[in-house]
Amino acid sequence: MYCHACGAKNSSSQLKCSSCGEVLVHTRTASTARAGSASSKEIEGAARKSGDSMGAQHTDDQGKSVRKKGSPFVWLIPLMLLLTIAMGLAVYYVYEDKVNKDVNQLQMQAQKKALEGKYEESIKLLDTALTKRPDHYGILLDRGIAAEANELEEQLAQARSSLKAKKITAAEKKLGELSKKLKSRSEPLFKPLKNDLSSLQVTLSVMKVKAELDQLATVPKLAEKLETINKLKGKEAAELEKQIISKIIEISLSDAAERLKSNDFSGATLAVEGGLAYAKEDKRLIEQKDRILQEQAAFERAEAKRIEIARQKAAEEDLVNRTAAVEVVHMNTVLDDYGDLRVEGQVRNVATRPISSVLIELSVYNLDGSFLGSGTIDVSPYVLERGQSGEFRSVLYGAYTEGQAVVDNITWYVE
Repeated sequence: MYCHACGAKNSSSQLKCSSCGEVLVHTRTASTARAGSASSKEIEGAARKSGDSMGAQHTDDQGKSVRKKGSPFVWLIPLMLLLTIAMGLAVYYVYEDKVNKDVNQLQMQAQKKALEGKYEESIKLLDTALTKRPDHYGILLDRGIAAEANELEEQLAQARSSLKAKKITAAEKKLGELSKKLKSRSEPLFKPLKNDLSSLQVTLSVMKVKAELDQLATVPKLAEKLETINKLKGKEAAELEKQIISKIIEISLSDAAERLKSNDFSGATLAVEGGLAYAKEDKRLIEQKDRILQEQAAFERAEAKRIEIARQKAAEEDLVNRTAAVEVVHMNTVLDDYGDLRVEGQVRNVATRPISSVLIELSVYNLDGSFLGSGTIDVSPYVLERGQSGEFRSVLYGAYTEGQAVVDNITWYVE
C-alpha cells in the first residue's frame, strides 16, 4: 500500500503512513464494504454527535499536515528550472566569449598583415572574422580600409608594369593620381604603399633623365641633370649619378686630349678642372692634369730637341723609334649594360729609348662594318721606359650594339 500524500510504501495493516503520519486510505472488497456499511453509519452518527468542533479541528490539522508534507514538490521543480537556465546561460556565455576572443585574434592578425603590406591576406582574415560577427563595426571598418589599400596596390603594380614597358607618360600619369590619393591617407597600413610610390617616382625620374642622357655631350648640360638626380634617393638614382659623373669624366678627358693636339695647354687644363669639379678624387683626371703640365714641358723640350735630333747621326735608330716604337699588345671592346661600348687595351714601348705622351687614334665599327665613332686616347703612364707597358681605355656612349675598335694611328714623343 502507498501513501496518497507522500507516496511512501506502507504495510496493508497500518492505519497511518510511517513516513508522513497521514491516515492511510484502505481499498476494500465489495463484500467487506457492504458488511461494514452499518458500522460506518453508526460511527458517522457518533462522530456527528461528538461535536462539530472536534471534526473541524481534525480537518484543520489534516490540511496543515498535507500542506506541510507536500512542500518539497513546490520548490524542487522551480529550483531545477533555475539550474537549467543558469547552465544554459553559462554555456552561452562561454561560447560567446570564445567567439569574441577568436574574432579579436583574427582582427589583430589582419592588422599585422596589413601593416606588412599583405592586404589580400588581411582581407581574408577579416572576412573569416565577419562570418562570426557579421555586424562588428571595427572589423567592417578595417576591411574597408584594407580593401582600399589593396586596390591602390594593384594600381601601383600597373604603374610598375608601365615603367618596365618604358611607357613613361602612362606611368607618370598613374603615379600622379596615386600620389594625390595617398597624400590624404595617414593610416599606418598605407606606409608600405607610400614607400613603393616613392621608389617608383625615383625610377620614373631616373628613366626620364636616362632618356635624355644620350643626347647630352657637354659638361654643363650633364651638370644640370646631375643636380636633378642629387635630389633623389635610392639605388637607381645613385647608379645614374655614377653614370653621369663617369660621362663627365670621359668628356673632360676627351676635350683635354683634343686641345692637347693643338698644344692648347691652358684649354686642356680648364677641361680637366671642369671634370674635377664633379669628381675631385678621380685618378685619371688628376693624372691628366699632371700630364698636361708634363706634356707642356715635354713639348717645349721636344721643340728644342727636334733641332738636336736632326743633327744626330743615328738617323736609322731615330726613324725606328719614331715610326714603330709602340706595339699594341691587346685591345678589347665590350658592350656594357647601358648600351655603351668600352674599349680597353695595352701597349708596349718597343723602342730603344723611353717614349712619352703616347696617343692612340682609333675608330669603332659595328659587327657589320658600319662606322660608329672615333677618338683619341692617352696611354698611362705618361712616360714608358724601354720594354715598359702602358694601358688605355675609352667609352663610346649610346652605341647599343656590339662592335670592334681599330687603331688608326699612334703618336708619341721620344725622350
